[in-house]
Amino acid sequence: MAVPSKPASRKDRLFTRDDVEDLIAQGRAVFIHNGRVLKVDPWMKFHPGGDKSIQHMIGRDATDEVNAYVQSRNELMGHY
Repeated sequence: MAVPSKPASRKDRLFTRDDVEDLIAQGRAVFIHNGRVLKVDPWMKFHPGGDKSIQHMIGRDATDEVNAYVQSRNELMGHY
């Protein structure tokens, strides 16, 4: 007898383009990083670069921008 699989966790949910568009239409701030949809609206007011640095990436794949920032920040901090 097969064991029923566990339901996918919220972290593992597969989002379609329509899902992302619906979230944005509902006023949610979401972007994609490393293949994951991140809902960042509650965190935007705490972002050190301000909300404008996130707003221009809403609905887009921000992987390159986020990784470039983290890499340059780590390189800069390595000098101290």
